[in-house]
Amino acid sequence: MRKWFHKLLPEKSDWNFQKADLSEDKRKLENPSRGWYRIYTFEVEKVPDFQPMLWNDLEGDTLVMVILNIGAYKEKALDAVAVEHIRSILRFFSKRQYEIILRITYDHEGKALEREPFFFSTVTEHMRQILPVVNEFAEHIFVYQGLHIGNWGEMHTSRFLHPLKLKELWKILQTEAAEGYFFAVRTPSYWRLLHPDGESDRMGLFDDAIFGSENHLGTFGTKARECSAWDEAWCKTEELVFEEELCQTAPNGGEAICGEQYLALESPGSTVETLRKMHISYLNKEYDKKLLGIWKEWKWDIADAWQGSSLYDYIESHLGYRFLVKDVKMSLPTSVDEQSATIILKIENVGFANFYEEADVILEQERDSGIVTGVILNTDIREWKAGQVTEVPIKVSLQNSKLYLSVRCNKGERSIAFANQRDERERVFLGIMACEG
Repeated sequence: MRKWFHKLLPEKSDWNFQKADLSEDKRKLENPSRGWYRIYTFEVEKVPDFQPMLWNDLEGDTLVMVILNIGAYKEKALDAVAVEHIRSILRFFSKRQYEIILRITYDHEGKALEREPFFFSTVTEHMRQILPVVNEFAEHIFVYQGLHIGNWGEMHTSRFLHPLKLKELWKILQTEAAEGYFFAVRTPSYWRLLHPDGESDRMGLFDDAIFGSENHLGTFGTKARECSAWDEAWCKTEELVFEEELCQTAPNGGEAICGEQYLALESPGSTVETLRKMHISYLNKEYDKKLLGIWKEWKWDIADAWQGSSLYDYIESHLGYRFLVKDVKMSLPTSVDEQSATIILKIENVGFANFYEEADVILEQERDSGIVTGVILNTDIREWKAGQVTEVPIKVSLQNSKLYLSVRCNKGERSIAFANQRDERERVFLGIMACEG
């Protein structure tokens, strides 16, 4: 009886897998937690004017930087009007499904010493007043930049840069901020000051002077690591090594500047190498226009899918993560008793950085009958590291069927598109499994 039953089943050699075309698709990906951003600044004592934002609503950006200037309250606590204005600003962008890079500052003109409070207790009071409002929109906050102090909120030129004051502000964020969003400080040395044990958490970096000079206008120091303390600024070479490791688990981004020596020292290749080492996820799309113009003129000359494209287009497409299905192979069962095959996916992250949130990777098997079954794969998308290929083994039932791959971000329930050809549901068609017997 058993032998007779096996004769009714296709032999394992009768099964075939026809791989789909997995070439890279250069269309723009509107994926979360990466890309270009614009800056919108609000003085919280004033009724917010949203008209400038409405003009940009249809351009496909997923990120926005919101700067909240609280300088009008340097001598007092925030009042109910300011708190409600902050709430309405965050609500405006959240309803439009932007992810927000948030910066709170007393100054956006480079005059922090004039506009910051006299007493540090006022700074801490403001932070404690603002955090409950920010927490209401935690699902839409990508990065909380800075610690409220310094020119433009960039943690320099302030009376409150003493290590004990910085640690107190960081402690408030650690204890009173909601889970779900990241933090960032202006330099690696500040990160090390706030992390004496070197343990990573949800704090990354922001650099608003990338390429502005050899040391990114003071972001880096001049001394070697071995000649410096843990919380001092190291030379650029060693700081980039530090950032390359740190920003495996938290994002990095900011602004690029055309420094005096940029054209003499940099090329398309060296520019991309720096952005890769820093694991840059997001950049200002309006500053520095001179440098962005150079990137639009320079061509990417490496022999890959992007050869001949502008450096600007290459950088735009590689900010953050960029997942590409490189190969799919099917391994047939070794026994006729097995009614499943193993599919091996090879996925390369060709982007500058990683994806830092949890997400479901879903394989769908669509039978000839129209029945679709889906399974969440046992893989952690946060481990799909920039510049690496990850192999994902999957057991699938032997069925005449088409296979599709997709990713759904748990935060915000947004799809994450691969850099392959995709259908209207953002699924990558992997291939067809068929019995030829």
